[in-house]
Amino acid sequence: MTRGAVEGLAAILAALSLALFAWIQAGFVRAFSDTAAGQSMLDVRIGGYESEDVIAMLRYLEDHPDPAAILHSMYLGPELIFPLVLGGLLFCLMRLVGPGGFFFGRPIPPGATAVIFCLPIFYTIVDYAENIAGLMLYPPAMPSDATVSLLASLLPIIVRLKFLTLVVTVILLARFAIFRYLSPDGTRSS
Repeated sequence: MTRGAVEGLAAILAALSLALFAWIQAGFVRAFSDTAAGQSMLDVRIGGYESEDVIAMLRYLEDHPDPAAILHSMYLGPELIFPLVLGGLLFCLMRLVGPGGFFFGRPIPPGATAVIFCLPIFYTIVDYAENIAGLMLYPPAMPSDATVSLLASLLPIIVRLKFLTLVVTVILLARFAIFRYLSPDGTRSS
């Protein structure tokens, strides 16, 4: 794929990511907090949450069908494609900044470059795992006690992995872009 094609695809994916994020925030997150007496979705807690928060949300949603329906609709609506679009955007941006060059005075080995390119893919997988766990746990699903216990303990780990992967990817993108910009010919990464 040529650089121009990757740039065009990145622009399209950026616009789609922004539109989907706005749809999620305006159409679901806000509606959820309006109908849930000011409570916020666990999905929007960037700092993460604990298994007790998952259990409390499950109990709340079992007694409040409107917020439960909003959350379910979000998982089956924009959250079906948002992780893929954002992961694709991150991958395209990684291609454009071209990871490579030097790190602490040593060349970045090809294996490390492959791992760096896997980060957006890993982010996408983890984000989908979080969404699937939410569909399996929250109403209208009727999970067993064992499933509730398992998912309540896994969801905090999954969400931390998701945000960690996203943050590391963005930091690496910024690093490679800055050093590419600062290099004498504007083409080398460092």
